[in-house]
Amino acid sequence: MAGHAEDTDIIVASNVNKWYGEFHALKNVSLTVKRREVVVIIGPSGSGKSTFIRTINRLEEHQSGDISVDGIPLTRDVRNIEAIRMETGMVFQQFNLFPHLTVMQNITLAPINVRKMKKKEAEERAMQLLER
Repeated sequence: MAGHAEDTDIIVASNVNKWYGEFHALKNVSLTVKRREVVVIIGPSGSGKSTFIRTINRLEEHQSGDISVDGIPLTRDVRNIEAIRMETGMVFQQFNLFPHLTVMQNITLAPINVRKMKKKEAEERAMQLLER
């Protein structure tokens, strides 16, 4: 993985294009996000916001352009895709928590299952973040 300096580029997308058949959904989209930077992508319905976000963690495949996350190039290599998914999260438009779980269980679900973090460690980290 790349270094962890504050000014490190964590997400880099360059000239990303995505088509659905004849429809050109993403047209030469480029973006650079630095570590710890907060980015909001806004636009009208159908403008490609969700499609672009979904290409970053390969929930959608783009046809041309380059994407890298923390120095890992997004290619067809499953190992790269898995590594990127370990480092990225996504909140879908329909915000869904699991109603049968507690807040703590919802918060720690991904770190425990995806990152294989121990339950106690995940809960301690969640509490640190909640106290901010």
